[in-house]
Amino acid sequence: MSAKQLLKAQERFKAALNEFVVSKGARPGQFYNYELDTPAGILHLSVYDDWIACRFDDVARGRVATEACGSSCNPYSGKWNFHFSEGTAPDAVIAHFGYFLGRLLSLQPVAV
Repeated sequence: MSAKQLLKAQERFKAALNEFVVSKGARPGQFYNYELDTPAGILHLSVYDDWIACRFDDVARGRVATEACGSSCNPYSGKWNFHFSEGTAPDAVIAHFGYFLGRLLSLQPVAV
């Protein structure tokens, strides 16, 4: 893949993922690009060239919630990142990330 093709692929990736998180209710954030209300509190999100950075405001609630989703966040920082191979199709990323985000959003409010 040429540098120009890679740049276009990264732009498509970011555009598709940004559109997806907005469709789930994300709004502009303070220190990440977006923030999203979840049953575990606010989830901060930013989309990069081949990964999605996520972090829970409430680390303990984020840990409990992601474990309930069959995943896990960093138990100390609340980071819940999703990394993909360069050139992964946006549809595949949305399917993977969307699966876990959908499970998270379907939970009852999380208390610790």
